[in-house]
Amino acid sequence: MVIRIFNNNNLQLNKEILFLFSLYVSLIIGFVFGENSTGGAILDYENQRKISASFLLDFETTFYNYDNLTTRHSPVLIIFLSFLENLISNDIFIRLIHLHLCIFLPYIFFKTLSIKFSNTNKNILVLLTGLIFLSPTFRSLSIWPDSRILGLTVFLISIFYFVKFEIKLNLKYAILNVITCALSAYLSPNFSVFALYFLFKFIKTFGLTSSKVFLICVLNLILALPAFYYIFILDINFFNKSAAINIDQNDKIFFNNIFNDILITFSIIFFYLIPFIIEKFIKIENFFHLKNIIYTLILFVFSVFFFDYKYEYSGGGIIFKFSNYFFNNNLIFFSFSLISILILLPMVKDNKENLFLLFLIFLNNPQYTIYHKYFDPFLIIIFFSLFNFKISLQEKKIKNFIFIYLYFLIFLIISNLKFIWMI
Repeated sequence: MVIRIFNNNNLQLNKEILFLFSLYVSLIIGFVFGENSTGGAILDYENQRKISASFLLDFETTFYNYDNLTTRHSPVLIIFLSFLENLISNDIFIRLIHLHLCIFLPYIFFKTLSIKFSNTNKNILVLLTGLIFLSPTFRSLSIWPDSRILGLTVFLISIFYFVKFEIKLNLKYAILNVITCALSAYLSPNFSVFALYFLFKFIKTFGLTSSKVFLICVLNLILALPAFYYIFILDINFFNKSAAINIDQNDKIFFNNIFNDILITFSIIFFYLIPFIIEKFIKIENFFHLKNIIYTLILFVFSVFFFDYKYEYSGGGIIFKFSNYFFNNNLIFFSFSLISILILLPMVKDNKENLFLLFLIFLNNPQYTIYHKYFDPFLIIIFFSLFNFKISLQEKKIKNFIFIYLYFLIFLIISNLKFIWMI
């Protein structure tokens, strides 16, 4: 990715761009050494290659019996990979093609930030963009093809068009948002729920009975029909598989325990907010008010009482894993979750749109297992694009990024080292 910045009417390659390029080089180095920061990227890719081979041998049988295969990923990327294998057959080249398709993610993030924060120094936006390259999920799933990152890339394109829509209020951008959001859902179905947020915003702008809203609803329905037909009419429900280890296959897979979701999801969201709050990129207010403390304690006590997520199932987020691995209990995790709820509640409860987004984040991961990788780098992207947080970028300097980069760099290092320690 090359972004050129004009200073004093001269074309210069900024120092931040060189830094961003060095992050790209680090990704290539990771590719050479087979980086696997999430731990399961290689195994998932090897499994998908087997399914890809099945598509090559007998596309029709594989397509109509997809739910019998050992995956809960969308078949779209796997079909695309099988097409590439038929053309190229060299696995390294295929992975390189996929990696460079994923490079569009930070590029589109920068373009989205440039529109939303048009009065902010571009160097600051470049440094925000660079955080994507420190994401264990982005790195692993770019190097080892997976539908999540390409799905997130297309979803970010839909956000890009939505941000343009909010500024220009042009129906064209609403339609482009709907189309790209639908395409992202075909790659990674989790993103489909955010179509509800965009629709809510379109209704708020045009009015419920507007012909424009009717057109948007019809377009959403048309784009969703192939998925509905495949999953509900043909009954090829590939979602209904658990990724948990040692779980009873007769257990309920979807929305098994909402209280597990509350504590784990709040802890993961707050984990990503911490550096931005400390450096005052995102401001928090009123979390020590009596009402907020009461609401927090009620929600926390109920959640702890009904919490039953087991370490053996895998997942749970970095704080849950840390608490159980080093202390063999949930004490650290519960303490962190309490702080997370206390600080996050006032950021969402007084803003209906933020509250709706938080609800969709819960809905985005309905299965019993909650993996940290599903929030990374997704949360950073929506913090600065969709959430209505009090964001301050105007006064920020390059030095404000030192702690933020160090924070996420340590997380990346831990993500790689933890598999050496057998966590």
